Amino acid sequence: MTTEPNSQPSGRPQFIYWFAFYSSQSASVRYRAQYPLEFLKDNYGINSYFIVPGYRPVRILKFIRAYFSALFFRKTNSLIVIQRLNTNRIYGRALKLLVRFRKTNTVYDLDDADYLENPPKSIFYFIKNCSTLQVGSNELARRLSEYNKNIVINTSPTPDLNIIKKNKNALLTVGWIGDFGGGHKESLLKYFFPALKDLPFKIKLILIGVAQKSEYNFLINHFKTFENVILEIPQDIEWTIEQDIQQRVSKFDIGVATLLDNELQRSKSGFKAKQYMNNGVPVLSSDLPENNVFVKHGHNGFLCDTPLDFRKRIIEINEMSTDNYLKLSINARQSIHNFNLTKYSDNLLKTYKN
Repeated sequence: MTTEPNSQPSGRPQFIYWFAFYSSQSASVRYRAQYPLEFLKDNYGINSYFIVPGYRPVRILKFIRAYFSALFFRKTNSLIVIQRLNTNRIYGRALKLLVRFRKTNTVYDLDDADYLENPPKSIFYFIKNCSTLQVGSNELARRLSEYNKNIVINTSPTPDLNIIKKNKNALLTVGWIGDFGGGHKESLLKYFFPALKDLPFKIKLILIGVAQKSEYNFLINHFKTFENVILEIPQDIEWTIEQDIQQRVSKFDIGVATLLDNELQRSKSGFKAKQYMNNGVPVLSSDLPENNVFVKHGHNGFLCDTPLDFRKRIIEINEMSTDNYLKLSINARQSIHNFNLTKYSDNLLKTYKN
């Protein structure tokens, strides 16, 4: 049965073994592992082994220390989390062995439908054999509940650095952040970019996350006939410096979160929308899960189905009084109690059973 985490945890872990699937350049590793583990250490006094795989000697030694501790000398009252692992190489095979012998209080953490883009065999091994499956969206819970009876929904959190938008810019600034490519690129081209053609006023459009030169050139060429759009595409973004990322986002007047209506994108945790609201930026979002769980139409942003919807809301926000805009902004900022580190950490701890 699919449930939210119980309101009353049966005890609390004193230590966490966290085995990530990739480097800190991955948003999932930063927001669902690194930042929460730091938060748990600072606010709950819970220590951890945070393992990111790699071939450098220091990473191998850290893995060996954590792995043999978990397998042979598991710390009392500990939780083992395996995050998004989808390979059957040495790292994957070793963790399958760990789950086989130390199944109690093991969590497989998944915030994307990786089984649609990667060989699913290892993914479903952990889904079925870990004692708890923690997912980042309702769509994942619905899809995977038949494989694990103990499944909890824990949306990806945003760190609160108290970086808050104060005023609307004189020139309306619309922003997007993410990995520009694949479904993200397709959804922007289908739903949002057409809304900007021949706007009756100038706007600034900031696209953060365009890393490939070919995509940069594509966007320059795409917008060369959009006379009222001033395009900015910052380069060399340092994704691991969270304060810099949030400072950039806080300069947006509107944050854009488009999704395609397919299983892969419906399975996402609505993270773009949450990033904007974390800094008090109202959202224009596709009216699809998981975005519409957090974006409340007319309260902290607007839900849109078509390019015309996006266009109407851009015009509405541009013409909005300062007071009405600030209400949207304040409501967006106050939404963070639904997806902050406190909520995520508490829900993670509730997966532990005495």
